[in-house]
Amino acid sequence: MSFLVETPGADTVIVVSADRRFKLHSAQLMQCSTLFSELLQAGGPPVLPREALKAGVRYMVCLQDHDDATNKHITPTFRRIQVNKDGKPTKGYSQIYESDRSTRFRPSIFSDYERLIRVFANQPIALNDKSVETLLPDAIGLIEVAEKLGSVSMIAKLIEISLLAKGQDFFKAVSVSPVVWIDVAFRIQSKMLFKEALIHLTGKYNALSLTPPDDSVLRKNPRARSVLDQLKPEIRNLLERKHEELKKRCQAVEIGVSIHYPSGIQKSAVSGLASRDGTGRANYARDVFTWISVTLYRHWWGQTMASDANHNNRFGGHDIYVKLHQGGQAYLTREITVGFNKHFPMSGKGQAVIENNLDIIKAGVVPIVAPLMKNESQLDLVNSPIKWLTCTKVKSADYIWEPEPESEFESEEEVEEEVEEEEYFQPRDKGKGKRPADEAFEEGEDEADDEDEEDDVEA
Repeated sequence: MSFLVETPGADTVIVVSADRRFKLHSAQLMQCSTLFSELLQAGGPPVLPREALKAGVRYMVCLQDHDDATNKHITPTFRRIQVNKDGKPTKGYSQIYESDRSTRFRPSIFSDYERLIRVFANQPIALNDKSVETLLPDAIGLIEVAEKLGSVSMIAKLIEISLLAKGQDFFKAVSVSPVVWIDVAFRIQSKMLFKEALIHLTGKYNALSLTPPDDSVLRKNPRARSVLDQLKPEIRNLLERKHEELKKRCQAVEIGVSIHYPSGIQKSAVSGLASRDGTGRANYARDVFTWISVTLYRHWWGQTMASDANHNNRFGGHDIYVKLHQGGQAYLTREITVGFNKHFPMSGKGQAVIENNLDIIKAGVVPIVAPLMKNESQLDLVNSPIKWLTCTKVKSADYIWEPEPESEFESEEEVEEEVEEEEYFQPRDKGKGKRPADEAFEEGEDEADDEDEEDDVEA
């Protein structure tokens, strides 16, 4: 009897197929696989005569797809075969022939088990790493057989290293198919892979929720309505939570843009009496071009929000956020403002002032949207641009197979980021005694009327 792998002094024969046999130490197998540990320890160790011990066979396990008791085919699984004093099976047993091209199991199952057993024997294995596309089937096949034997931890790091070795090609693949890769990451409990896939899943949530599942998913889950329905429940629940977090951040940015005012038009606090305050109608009249610019910007922003070019669109508002972050002529260009001037004509100098004021407003909006432009993924967005946000922050508690408690004290960097975001979402308050512009509009109408009457008397 020949073996593809034979460890010196080994006492256990593993039969994967009629053409693939291995001989390893039982202690080694029990340490590497929970299934083998159960099979080899069931009923205690066999009491064998000296002849059997000389033959070097104490145990035998065989991969079988036929149940002799029911005479029916079953999913290929390992079973323990009793051996006699000569180390041979006490009775006939069924084994799988690789020449049998049955549809009951995938053809690669034999090579997958061979790779796994070679890992048990501390031998190097080869995965088809010509590309990420060829590496994925080999990785999934190895994961499947490792799950059956309860030995995922034996191959997890090997698969992770093989995938990460592909560099940006791998990160591109994750960005294209995060649903597939987050499942792989969860099964091998790879935090790095899981984080990468979760970031892209969250950014593409709207688009993926509108993508119908393929036939293979529908066969397993006839109620599936999108590709997201093939996610494991615990992953889906996590995704929904991360999507809500991102949605709130986007809404906060949109509100921040809506209430942004250039700092120069904010005035000092007034008492309501013209005899005491230096702020009157004339002061606001001098800012008329700035207010026209604010009105024009609000007009454009309102149309943008009404057209659903925000966090509700297919890619979560990515395109408009990028333009806001670029500023300048990335949006609300001179060609657009020409149309405004047709309805509200003014001199060439007046138009230049409006354009300059718009540039100032746009510059003030850039830091508001900056938090959404931070790339938390490993994908090189310069060479591989995408159309969704990658600013999702994955925390230690998000690794659902081994959640780590959040630190009681936030890092200085996180605190600074939160403070900056809160500041960006509020109008700037420049100078002592000035109030945020949005608060100024909340005053009672009676006070404003009193001020107008005092101004008229003073005039």
